[in-house]
Amino acid sequence: MSKTKKPAKEQYVNKIKIGPPRLTKYERARIIGARALQLTMGAPPLIPPEMIDSSDPLEIAEKELKMKILPITIRRRLPTGEYQDIPLKWLLEAEESMFGS
Repeated sequence: MSKTKKPAKEQYVNKIKIGPPRLTKYERARIIGARALQLTMGAPPLIPPEMIDSSDPLEIAEKELKMKILPITIRRRLPTGEYQDIPLKWLLEAEESMFGS
């Protein structure tokens, strides 16, 4: 008997226990802002130089987020003190499988 395997993207939705299975607008803003600050302070972009259209750190950060290459983990907390560390890639993949992008 073979088990039907769920696509990897749907598995991410089931792994996210705290909060919505997508990136909230506040998390998105914080990630883009933090990454733009890193770029401003001299961090190298994670995307190839030929894909960079402008020198605006916000645009580069948004493009990195859209390409799902930021190695960031989101910590979501409950009032009870419980928390879950969720890799950014899980949230973006779950969002894509649920809503399509």
